[in-house]
Amino acid sequence: MPHTQAGTRAMWQWPFISLNSLFQKCIGLEDNLADQPKRLAALVAPICAHMLAQLRYPGAPQLEGEAVEALLQYMYKRAVEIGVPLDTPISAKGFRLGYAEGLLAHPGHPVEVQGYVGLFTWLVVQYDDIVGQSNQMVEEALLFHERLFRGELQPNSLLEGIAGLLREAREARDHFDPILANMLQISVLKFLTSNLLERHSGFQNMPVTRAGRKFPDFYRDMSGMDQAYAVFCYPRALYPDVGAFLEAIPDMANFINISNDVLSFYKEELGGDTRNYVHNRATCTGKPVLTVVVEVNQESIASARRIKQILKGRGIYEQSWNDSVRGYMAMHTTNPRYKLTDLGIGEEHPLAPFEHRIGRLFEQMSKKE
Repeated sequence: MPHTQAGTRAMWQWPFISLNSLFQKCIGLEDNLADQPKRLAALVAPICAHMLAQLRYPGAPQLEGEAVEALLQYMYKRAVEIGVPLDTPISAKGFRLGYAEGLLAHPGHPVEVQGYVGLFTWLVVQYDDIVGQSNQMVEEALLFHERLFRGELQPNSLLEGIAGLLREAREARDHFDPILANMLQISVLKFLTSNLLERHSGFQNMPVTRAGRKFPDFYRDMSGMDQAYAVFCYPRALYPDVGAFLEAIPDMANFINISNDVLSFYKEELGGDTRNYVHNRATCTGKPVLTVVVEVNQESIASARRIKQILKGRGIYEQSWNDSVRGYMAMHTTNPRYKLTDLGIGEEHPLAPFEHRIGRLFEQMSKKE
């Protein structure tokens, strides 16, 4: 059972053991902790709790029924128009993730922008699974950029759906400033390319050396869609002054990437997944993996502090980022896939009270097709 919100907050407020002592513990450990789940949880829990405490995370936001229904109806209608089936496990997972992202991280955005964020998330989750993980649709994906630049249709609804949303970033004038839309597009194209790079024999057979310590950061930047998710915080109609937040975007992008690496580490380590930034960096630096987790956590918090300094006193621009961080943290603490209940920081999903209503709405909308 997930912890209550009060109990979870109490966990975040536990005195954090000194980082130096944690470093000493990490240094003495073997890299493979998947066979020691209790020990792994005991070591990772204070690291994640420290992040939440430093961010002053207040717990998952509460949702209003009207907002839940409005976004569901909008996303469902557009998903049907895009044509990617919703009844496959990976599509259903991606739709739910995108729907939650729009609601939790961007509560003040117009439903059209919430839906844009949600639909993009829905499609790229599927792309990552199909192309990056399952090695399917690779030949079609290899020609995605070429078709996009030529203005040609993509060969299936998933790729054409992504292409359509990329075009919409600029065509929908109220979505984003045109230059920020360019940044968003580049970020997404880099993400798509990173999945193809993973399938490339040169990547798979690349020798890893200590001299290549910049490569993990290079690849993490390519694969994270980090700038896109930073841009999502500032739709043009509500946030016209780009100068109010532009300086913070590098740290926003970094925070989006590496805070996820910290909060995902426990479930990935349990699953034996070493295809991630933490393990890549540990290999290149020769440091124990948990030492790297502590370092990455410190860097996440440092980025958050710099963002706070930049945005301080900037009203709605500061608030939009704060809302996004709260929602982004909640996307981890409330999602069972991250297994954060094992660490004492799991929460009930804010959509849980609406599950029956969501199911009923899906039935109603499917009958209208």
